[in-house]
Amino acid sequence: MKVLLTSILCQSGLMTHVHDLLQYLRRHSLPAAVAFLKSNYATPEEAAALKARLEGVEIWEYEEDRELVEIAEAAQCDLLHAHSYLTFNAVRDASRALGLPSIITLHSVYIWGLAYGEALAQAERIIAVGPAQARFLGPWRRKTVIIPNGIDLEIFKPGMDGEGGKGREITVLWYGRVNGRLNRGIKSLDEMAPQLPSFVEIKAVGQADLQLKNIAQVGWAEDPVEELQASHITFAHGRSLREAMACGSIGMLIGHGYGGMVTRERLAELNYAVDALPQYHLPRPRPEVLLQDILRVVNSGELAELRAEARSIAEEFFDLEVMGRRTLDVYAAALS
Repeated sequence: MKVLLTSILCQSGLMTHVHDLLQYLRRHSLPAAVAFLKSNYATPEEAAALKARLEGVEIWEYEEDRELVEIAEAAQCDLLHAHSYLTFNAVRDASRALGLPSIITLHSVYIWGLAYGEALAQAERIIAVGPAQARFLGPWRRKTVIIPNGIDLEIFKPGMDGEGGKGREITVLWYGRVNGRLNRGIKSLDEMAPQLPSFVEIKAVGQADLQLKNIAQVGWAEDPVEELQASHITFAHGRSLREAMACGSIGMLIGHGYGGMVTRERLAELNYAVDALPQYHLPRPRPEVLLQDILRVVNSGELAELRAEARSIAEEFFDLEVMGRRTLDVYAAALS
């Protein structure tokens, strides 16, 4: 079996997902290639760096949907797997032209049937990265499976710090790349920041389309691992939250809504989703609640234990190996 993944080059969780899935397939000696639709979502320098990270992977690029038919044929693939919605229709056409089964992964929330009904109908299987992404699928819900994003736990892992913040500054982090309504959480954190004790440092690593008044903003980090390892508490959602917890940072679910500290019980309630999208109807993040939750953790006397628990949760729920195995099951079903 050889699979051809399709996406765009961009600095986002979408690209990280594609990268990690390709690396998983390589580690398990499963042939795979990737075809990127040329777009303006990354500068030429950023695109080159993203491709360089895929060293050893067979990479194709195309501009017109019709070109994907020739690429799939030349790559001698057995299966097509579309990630970016900008490639859904090209995969639909290549699947029809070559008689190849196709899979679509839904990374965002949208009324998919309105724009991509034919692509969804053509696909043998559909993967959604969370319950919200799987909504509004209508007749295609029956062939959909929810597979949350996985994290490479060999890359995102705790550092050598075993003190848990005892006797020194506590670092609180907001981490991610958000815009629009998802900015609600970081706005509330920024409003709350001046009320923190002097020994609690707060900063933002990532990008949001607003100017912060009270929180130092580092910007997007190509390699955020050291920042995450040094963080005692991280406010984030989605892949960012998974990465932080895998590095041993206590995870606080925030975005459009606020879900508080991530626990095993909370994950069961949310069907393993760690997204704070509007569709999950989480409470509005209020500065006074955020402050109380930070102080509760800081004063608990259990900072080291809670950080270890965050890593343990990541190992149980967020492992790339689990995502990879479940994705291979979908491939097998599509090819059967």
